[in-house]
Amino acid sequence: MPRPVIPPQQVHRLREQQYAAHLSLSLLSTAVHTALLWLALTGDRQNVVSLTGAALLSVFLVATVLSRRVPLRLLTAGVAYLLPLWLTAQVIVVGMQGSDIPPAFFLSLGVIALLMLAWLPLNQAVALLLPLTGFMLAATLLFNPQDLPLMIYTAFLVALMILMALHGQLVSTERARNLSVQHVAQLDPLTGTLNRQAGWDTLETATRSPLQAARVAVALVDIDHFTRINERLRHRAADQVLREVATLLVNLTDRDVSVTRWNGDQFLLILPDVGVAAAHDVADRIVRAARNLNLPDLNGVPVSVGLAFAAETEDLDALIDLTVQRLHRAQEGGGNRWA
Repeated sequence: MPRPVIPPQQVHRLREQQYAAHLSLSLLSTAVHTALLWLALTGDRQNVVSLTGAALLSVFLVATVLSRRVPLRLLTAGVAYLLPLWLTAQVIVVGMQGSDIPPAFFLSLGVIALLMLAWLPLNQAVALLLPLTGFMLAATLLFNPQDLPLMIYTAFLVALMILMALHGQLVSTERARNLSVQHVAQLDPLTGTLNRQAGWDTLETATRSPLQAARVAVALVDIDHFTRINERLRHRAADQVLREVATLLVNLTDRDVSVTRWNGDQFLLILPDVGVAAAHDVADRIVRAARNLNLPDLNGVPVSVGLAFAAETEDLDALIDLTVQRLHRAQEGGGNRWA
């Protein structure tokens, strides 16, 4: 099975960036609404109730993000659905009081639109924004007609945001498609592991700096007597043996280990940031696990492994040559072992 494109370290980093972004937004909202509430209390005392609610909600969001007990997806979806209800309720309250719609409500509509388009799927965000914008337009015509130009411009901004979000979605989809095509081009079609060119590129990246190269090991795995297996089981069954061995190598090693179909029935494993003892353990576990691999008409699949370290050689060609030499040494010793 092919490995995920994004390693777990990067996934963790992206998740931490998401938490940091949501925390920053919650803190900013708290600071802004607290400042507006203070100005209202020391000034004309308008919108004190709504500003108090917004400030308390912002504080609640800060505490929720810091606690990490609520998944970000659930938190953002909940807020994105509650904000339109909050704005609708505020407009209704103002209308029932016979007051004009405050200009801040139009700004709130723009902010809500921005958050909904960022946090919800585009179709859900549009399905909520269109009736909300229509409701605000109707409320403006009913309660505060002189602000109709402001409402029209606000509706234009909401429409512009939707179009920009749609454009961004199309760009992201195309980029994801291109990345998927590139990823597929790096895979061996039979086993789902990296192909030789992608494996070589990965090895170059892993040994780019001397500090990294000092802890890189390379293991070349060869299925013993694969020609006999091919003749005995015929082509399709032999291909299944290759797939099973590839799956075993992927499942047996850590997620940061790259598995490459190197040459026919040979697989190259690139082990980054590994010590000598750990690399020896990986080679030994591969031989033992393949020996116990149960397949139809086969009682185990014997493999030989050649193990070498980047620190032992001066360049990658020499590293591969050393790995091949040790593989041959294991095979000359009878196979079903590592050297």
